[in-house]
Amino acid sequence: MSNKLRILVAPLDWGIGHATRCVPIIRELLRQGAEVYIASNGRPLKVLQREFPELPTLTLPRYDVKYPFRSIILNMLLQLPRLLWAIFAEHRMVDRWVRRYGFDGIITDNRLGCYSRRVPTVFITHQVHLKAPDENIARFTNRINHSFMRRYGRCWIPDWDGSQSLSGTLSRPSAHPHTVYTGPLTRLRPVQSAIKYDVLVLLSGPEPQRTYVEKAILKQAAGLPYNMLLVQGKPETDHTIQGLDNVEIVPFLDAPELSRAMAESRMVVCRSGYSTVMDLAVLGKRALYIPTPGQPEQEYLAEYLGERGASLWQDQEEIRLAEGIAGVLALPEPDMSLVSRRLLETAVRDFLPAASPSEDQMSWATA
Repeated sequence: MSNKLRILVAPLDWGIGHATRCVPIIRELLRQGAEVYIASNGRPLKVLQREFPELPTLTLPRYDVKYPFRSIILNMLLQLPRLLWAIFAEHRMVDRWVRRYGFDGIITDNRLGCYSRRVPTVFITHQVHLKAPDENIARFTNRINHSFMRRYGRCWIPDWDGSQSLSGTLSRPSAHPHTVYTGPLTRLRPVQSAIKYDVLVLLSGPEPQRTYVEKAILKQAAGLPYNMLLVQGKPETDHTIQGLDNVEIVPFLDAPELSRAMAESRMVVCRSGYSTVMDLAVLGKRALYIPTPGQPEQEYLAEYLGERGASLWQDQEEIRLAEGIAGVLALPEPDMSLVSRRLLETAVRDFLPAASPSEDQMSWATA
């Protein structure tokens, strides 16, 4: 029987960003000698299976949140019964898995039901304080959010703690008594490469909004004096796509490929999802952000980072690609002096001893 601690890592399925920022956590767990199982569903699970084909995987119920309307409140209300069922179902499932597979700890990125009282748990989020159009609604949703967060033993915030914060008021002050700042989490690594593309377009997020932006960008890209690479963010697709004369299209890039594409590009056009924000911060890339409609978090991040002079942003309904590219290319290069991976190393090192099973845990785990 292996003496390695067995840790379950489970990212949310709202786009692939929650999965990609689990990649450095899994790498660090493996480096520190843990045995890792991965649990998710849909595109996030496919992303992690591509990154770690040797690791065992489990399938969780789908949250499958869609954003057909600009109002996040309307979107959530219409889908609330399915969300509550998914949270309840995944909690029961994970509790059974802890007993069946003998997990010693659980680390989840924003899945509200992936906890068990039998083992130590970590909840990863940069959204300690959810944004909403109305103050009363924000107060109500945050009360629920904090209630779920406190069911986990620890809260990891993937950001710097201080004036250089990437998430701003989303994560401060923390509402969890045991909060650890891990620094930005990214699966990408800086590489040296000559510039090949003027613009890298990274698509992500829920449908139908992802497809809407892809069509809008391709329509405006035709004839622009820029060489572009467009990554569709579809890990389930393997076939090559026919692009335009100045636009190369690929369905998906794994971490080494995307790291190189970033290095080969002068700037990036993308959603202002926080995982992408972290990627760009660590790699020092300028960006034109296009927030997903109906997601106040992305709208806040785009405005917040724009005010700091690190990027520009445009509304999805008013994309002006040529103007945006020219504006971003005129921005100064980001400051890279804060980039460090030591905070994550420390967080994992402190968590693993807590996950060492007691004699009581070992008795039910092997029963």
